[in-house]
Amino acid sequence: MIMRKRGYTQHQLARELGKGQGWVSDVINGKGGLEFAKVINTLTRVGLEVVIRPIREKADPVKRREFVAAAASVMFVPSPKTGPYEDPAYLRELTRRVAADRYQNGGAPGAVPAMRHIRQIRSAVGSRDKQLQMAASGLAVEAVWTLSDAGQYDAGQKVGELGLVLARTSGDADTQSRALSVLARIQHHRGDAGLAVKYAQQATKLHDVPAQQQAWLKLRHGWSLTMVNGHEGEARHVLDHVGNFLGEPRGGDPQAARDTADLMGSVGSALYDLGEYREAQVWLDEAVQSLGGSWPRLHGVFLAQQISASLRASQPEFAADRMLTLARVVPLVNSVRLNKEVKGVLAASGPWCTVPEVRAARDQLRAVWTETPSKKT
Repeated sequence: MIMRKRGYTQHQLARELGKGQGWVSDVINGKGGLEFAKVINTLTRVGLEVVIRPIREKADPVKRREFVAAAASVMFVPSPKTGPYEDPAYLRELTRRVAADRYQNGGAPGAVPAMRHIRQIRSAVGSRDKQLQMAASGLAVEAVWTLSDAGQYDAGQKVGELGLVLARTSGDADTQSRALSVLARIQHHRGDAGLAVKYAQQATKLHDVPAQQQAWLKLRHGWSLTMVNGHEGEARHVLDHVGNFLGEPRGGDPQAARDTADLMGSVGSALYDLGEYREAQVWLDEAVQSLGGSWPRLHGVFLAQQISASLRASQPEFAADRMLTLARVVPLVNSVRLNKEVKGVLAASGPWCTVPEVRAARDQLRAVWTETPSKKT
């Protein structure tokens, strides 16, 4: 219908939807992409109607508000048999919201609510519901990322261990890989190279893990090795392997695109830790360009690291231009990690103060930066 009304070819519609042409062809032929249709049919059985209309079409504002409220609450329809924290679908939706809030606003505001959720899911360890254990582990993993961004590494370690217990109890390899991955990263932040490498190596030995997640596990391993003296060459080899994976063409939805940009930026950050500043700058630039103005917290972190890499690579004018952009991102995010990165930018740019552009950009950045973000939630 969309193709007919707008005169699109399959290729044009695929580009607009951010999908591959094969996906559009499969939907037209009834071979795939029909998950939403199944949801519509399911909702029809309980008296709910899903309406699709062009955004430009004006509708009764009262009816529209009622429809939006009903649609938004579908995931939260109560069940008389289980509490919300015993419902895997509910936990998956909470997980999505915890992650989205961190990407948009930083981890500091979400740390307390995340811990509130964690206290409710501990009983899932003794459950016989594998889906519940997988969902609970996923929520724990996202809580760790939030706690890490808020600088609460010890709490993150404990929550990560809970996530790993839940993942192992479920028996699902992908769920275990994500718990081990976040534990490797939290140990990296805590400065424990031995444990970081241990968790990363355990993760890389898992089987039946999706390709993108395998790349993340290799990154965690390579990044952890950058902390160990004498293993720089091995770390570089692993990071090159991840870089080759990222060089392969791939499609995907906006969330997958964000994950790929995150992986690109993380490769750049790991190369920065190895002292490969010019190469790090290239990877970080690609991540920054891919993210655009979306996901402010991630955009800000990679932008700050790119600036530091550029300054160490003796590119002060480029760094000054990006510092002006960073000054517009910082007020939008409440993140301990981003604040540390900004502090690093200000320190690295100090020796370049004789360059007028750098001096002016530093003034703007200092005007919006506070060394300790607000702990309010």
